[in-house]
Amino acid sequence: MFALRSLISKNKSAFALAKKCTQISSIPARRFCQAQVEEVTEETKLESMTEEERLVYNCQKFGADLTFNESKHGYILEFPWNFEGIIEDFEAEFKPLGEDNFWHKWIFNRECDRDFNELFRVFHQSCAIPDYQGIDRVCEPRLANEIKTTVDNIQSRGVDIEMANLRVHQPKIEILKVEVHHGISANRAENKPLEAYNVEESTFFGAPLKVYTNKNGDNRSVFDFFDLEYKPYLISVTALIHSPMKLYVWNQNKTKVLFGSDDSEQVKNVVKFETNIRWTELYKLAPVPNKPLLRTWKITDYNNVMNENPYF
Repeated sequence: MFALRSLISKNKSAFALAKKCTQISSIPARRFCQAQVEEVTEETKLESMTEEERLVYNCQKFGADLTFNESKHGYILEFPWNFEGIIEDFEAEFKPLGEDNFWHKWIFNRECDRDFNELFRVFHQSCAIPDYQGIDRVCEPRLANEIKTTVDNIQSRGVDIEMANLRVHQPKIEILKVEVHHGISANRAENKPLEAYNVEESTFFGAPLKVYTNKNGDNRSVFDFFDLEYKPYLISVTALIHSPMKLYVWNQNKTKVLFGSDDSEQVKNVVKFETNIRWTELYKLAPVPNKPLLRTWKITDYNNVMNENPYF
């Protein structure tokens, strides 16, 4: 009996622990809810939004602009857009040449409109890519530098120029005016200052003609007319082009048109084309099919961004 008491006394703490464990094991086990808690993800949140709400959400998330603000996006306006005021001024001042006009016949019988169509298309594509070599190819150097500067300024701000409704042939090209110059180049950098020339004014088949001769002595020769590279006649054509092909500006994450439009509505652009030609080209008036194109035209002004791009 003494031995049993002594054993219990020595192991009192062990017996207490065993008793406590027995009490704990007798407590009914807790049961947790098995229902799945639906996690609210960004995808779930977007699915519950309207299209307009999703647009606003995505723009706020990426810091993209929703609307055009002239004070913030004024740099976009430096590009030669077809502002209504510019188009209306040209339409008010110049009436399109009729089909019986010599220069209308010369342009379309000579198939210069095919060159105009190609230059107009490549101009749009080069601004949208952007392809600065393409801009150099279709534009006179002074205009090309202006266009490249404005396009680069827009692209560098995170917004993007894009093109809508690609067309190889434009629905309508109207000729507003034709001017003829003799003795100067369509490339403004090749011309001397105006003070270096004597200028005589006349008309040539109804178009105003200006003849420029060197004040320090006329160095022309009768043999120049036999030189295939001697192209003293500068033909300047200002055209009004109707086309659904247009440029516009995306916002930073390309979810909203920030400036312009991408619809299929036709718009008008005033485009100035120029080329230097030989005298023999002036009389190729017959509507003979498959004539070789001049391929020397350049865009020298676009929506009057260069104020008609003076020669001097």
